[in-house]
Amino acid sequence: MTGRAVLAGTAGLVGGAALGLLAALLFVHLWHNVLRLPPLNDDPKPGIAMLGGVVPISMALGALLGAVGMVRRARLGQSLRPWLILFGLALAVTLAGLIAIIS
Repeated sequence: MTGRAVLAGTAGLVGGAALGLLAALLFVHLWHNVLRLPPLNDDPKPGIAMLGGVVPISMALGALLGAVGMVRRARLGQSLRPWLILFGLALAVTLAGLIAIIS
């Protein structure tokens, strides 16, 4: 059971961080483009400045909650498949976005 919990915690850590990154990007997009709220400061690129504060917090919380949730589910013997699929999709979208930015 310990090996399963370690693997589940690792998957939760990486997948939760990817989900946190996507949540941060969605938050900034909604703030500026959908809701058209004013920027939080007078920076010429307010979206970039806002990402600098939102991304670390959301990624840390996502990684923490993902790891804790996956370890808890693994120790209780519950199915991990839906969460692994969700984390895998989040990681794939994140990596595809990074590749699109680089190339």
